[in-house]
Amino acid sequence: MLATRHLPPALPPTPPPGSSESWVAAIRGRAGAGVRGGLALLTLTTSACGKVADSASQFPSTPLTPAVEIDTQASISGKVTLKGADAAQLRKIVDVGGNPFCTGHGEIVDSAWRVAADGALADAVITVRGSQRASNLPETSPLIDQTKCEFVPHTIAIQPGQKVRFHNSDLTFHNIRIARHEAGTRGKGENIDNIGQPSRGDENVKAFNTPGIYRLECDVHRWMSAWVFVHEGIHAAVSTADGRYEISRALADGDYVVEAWHPQFPKNLSQTITVRDGKATADFEFDFTQAFQL
Repeated sequence: MLATRHLPPALPPTPPPGSSESWVAAIRGRAGAGVRGGLALLTLTTSACGKVADSASQFPSTPLTPAVEIDTQASISGKVTLKGADAAQLRKIVDVGGNPFCTGHGEIVDSAWRVAADGALADAVITVRGSQRASNLPETSPLIDQTKCEFVPHTIAIQPGQKVRFHNSDLTFHNIRIARHEAGTRGKGENIDNIGQPSRGDENVKAFNTPGIYRLECDVHRWMSAWVFVHEGIHAAVSTADGRYEISRALADGDYVVEAWHPQFPKNLSQTITVRDGKATADFEFDFTQAFQL
């Protein structure tokens, strides 16, 4: 396997005087230093201010299961909670250093744990095992914005082949490094792509063709991270700030295995549920003692 090295943190928070090309060149130089044989695993792309760049996906394609027509109505819903820890215990304020732009937005809370006072846990991805893909992809592409020095939203779930819009709403240089996450580990995984967005209004569109979990990071602002969960089928949802989720696709009556994934845990939770009259409820409770060690 090719050896990779993450871009070092000592990159300037904004482009140096002159043009952004010098900043881009610096990243390319640093990325190239950690690759054997002169093969770069990181590709840094910059887009013109205010324009959308729709580049060909660099994710490998894999055969997809046959498409089927499935009604777009809710089927499984529930709540995800965390036991063994509370919101105050897990609330960590990010040290943004001397970054002049990011310090102007007040405190930035680490997004690794988003837990409500009642234990509601956000950013868990709920999927149905063996889910089929739809005969057509959604017409709109989900947006991940870089705003106030954070990725918003922190977690999305999509189907293979869907495109994601990456936008920069900040008056500072951001980049989106995309890595294929090694499930069940804290490893960063293989770097897939690196998109530079030097200006407010920059936007890039990327297609994710292969099922898996992808971690996003900004090398300029090291605390910024997000997740793209590419589920093999259409039955997936992400828990919100109140811990609630709803899979907005119909399921025929019967038994199904439903799984819950959260980036802070090495193992998924799973349970078998029975759909009756098109509906079922599945609640999940993660145990903090089983999380990756802080």
